[in-house]
Amino acid sequence: MIDEYRTAGEFLDILSRDAWAALRQPVITALRGMDPAAGPLVDLGAGGGRGTLLLAELAPSATVLAVEPSLVQRAVLFSRLIDDPALADRVSVAAEPAETAPLPHAVGGVLAMNMIGHLRPDDRRQLWRRLADRMGSQVPLVVNLQPPSRAEAVPDADFAAVRIGSCTYEGGGRAEPAGADIVTWHMRYGVRDPKGDLIRQVTAAYRWHVLDEQALIAELDAVGLVTQPCGLGVYRATRATG
Repeated sequence: MIDEYRTAGEFLDILSRDAWAALRQPVITALRGMDPAAGPLVDLGAGGGRGTLLLAELAPSATVLAVEPSLVQRAVLFSRLIDDPALADRVSVAAEPAETAPLPHAVGGVLAMNMIGHLRPDDRRQLWRRLADRMGSQVPLVVNLQPPSRAEAVPDADFAAVRIGSCTYEGGGRAEPAGADIVTWHMRYGVRDPKGDLIRQVTAAYRWHVLDEQALIAELDAVGLVTQPCGLGVYRATRATG
């Protein structure tokens, strides 16, 4: 398995800080109804662990399964866990892609943030079925959609920048169509010195399967899940009743 984040992994967690701050309340709203007594909480595509920490915060007695295939991203996740004995005792880490990771027989809640575009459509639909089969009544599956929603070009733009010490770390990129439901993201990450001069830059490219709201709702409906928008592209899906 190729780690798509092997060259840019050092930037991803620090540049996602502000985005996660904005997503925090919609994600908390979407996670209502979690049931730690039913089974572990699952964080698919856990990355550096920002979602994992949120699950652990919201359910202090729950066990959590963090699924993350990227070695670089897992290194960030493990560094968070090892310095908090309570977290290290409750959080297990699976070095697997979401579509093949072993899942508990039942889950108390599922978080799948910033990751479904990595899955091929057939794998994505199979994942929905695997999750739905493990979800009890009102147990939430929380997922988000990121632009673009169609296979179309996205002009180059700066996405985020943070200052650490005397340097500023920044990220940006563009996308171009690469198939009927695929774009290729061409990303750039850089470090600027106090004068603003670019002193280091790395680039990365990865394929992303696009999905719009209508298609997401239809796929989840096909496995018996009802979907509700919670803001900022975040959706909550629960088992249909009646």
